[in-house]
Amino acid sequence: MDLMKLLASAGVGKAVEVEKKANEVMHTGNTGYGAEFIPDEVFASEIYDLVPQRARLLPLLPGFHGNKLPKTYTAPVVGLSVDDLLFQGKGEWTTGTASQTEDDHSQSKVETMNVTLAQVPFICEVNISDSQLKYNAVNTEEYVKRRLADAMAYTVDFVIINGDSEAGATGNVNSDDQAPATTFAAQGGAKYAPTMIDHGIRELGINNSYTVNVGTLAADDYAALLGVLGEYGERPEDCLFIQPVFVTAKMRTLDEFELMTNSGDRATIQKGIIPTPYGVDVLQHRAVKLTEADGKRSATGSNNTKGQILAIYKPAIQYGFGQDFQLEVVRVPGYGWRLVATFDFAFTIVDGGASLDNPSVAVGINVTV
Repeated sequence: MDLMKLLASAGVGKAVEVEKKANEVMHTGNTGYGAEFIPDEVFASEIYDLVPQRARLLPLLPGFHGNKLPKTYTAPVVGLSVDDLLFQGKGEWTTGTASQTEDDHSQSKVETMNVTLAQVPFICEVNISDSQLKYNAVNTEEYVKRRLADAMAYTVDFVIINGDSEAGATGNVNSDDQAPATTFAAQGGAKYAPTMIDHGIRELGINNSYTVNVGTLAADDYAALLGVLGEYGERPEDCLFIQPVFVTAKMRTLDEFELMTNSGDRATIQKGIIPTPYGVDVLQHRAVKLTEADGKRSATGSNNTKGQILAIYKPAIQYGFGQDFQLEVVRVPGYGWRLVATFDFAFTIVDGGASLDNPSVAVGINVTV
């Protein structure tokens, strides 16, 4: 199965991360894991819960190195201009001969930069009983396949946004006040995605102080985030804002976007569209969670009350896949079937700490929602 076609057909929906392993058998008496399929076909609509309009991050990034990459892959960056090559001023040739002046001028060099992508494996296993398959009102196998594709797409986005391998008691942007859970204890010990790959967008921006303390949201906060990107905020089409629905709700009420006198037929009060501040697209994504004021998430959920805005220079994110997405169906004699989905994925973000002149990510923290 072609991986990119699979991703293109998958949305974010309500799927869990692909690495979560339910450790449960879908069966006729297990509400929440399959019993709902038995009485009627209402849950068949879940098959179509791959919502294309809730755009995913991955297809928006130009730094794709391909599929079937080796375990560790080093290559020049894709889609990113490391430095500008300029033409020299040229004067008229007035002296000497051709052989004397052939090398009597400076030479230009085309600068390059290499990145290394180290593949990380992800897996999801779903067990389905014989009775579930015999008596359901929908095609359970097809349903699970689609949900796995959905989950794969979300997981890849999730690790790019939240990846942080810090295992200490403090410092992880996803669990600042206690060591992050490296596994889901209630999910059969499945690995927790953000600890699998380091230096996601939030970790890179927050730990390097590429931040803007927003407070009450204003339109110029988006301009300030582009200012952190410096020269990489020059072209709006190369940049992207990523934020949760809570921030978008506040954004839509700003006068600059809401009022007809400012926005014409794009006024949010009229059409409810997501604005494009300063020409930069906004991706509304549920992987950007509420946090504490410093931009990091607390292990105590009630402490997470602040919104967040991510600004990225899209070409700086380099990524690729290892093995193809594989879906294997294994028979468990006398009981049912096990569906096992696996894929390998790697990414890295080229930023101001990797020989670029300016940061390639910025984070707006402490957004009042």
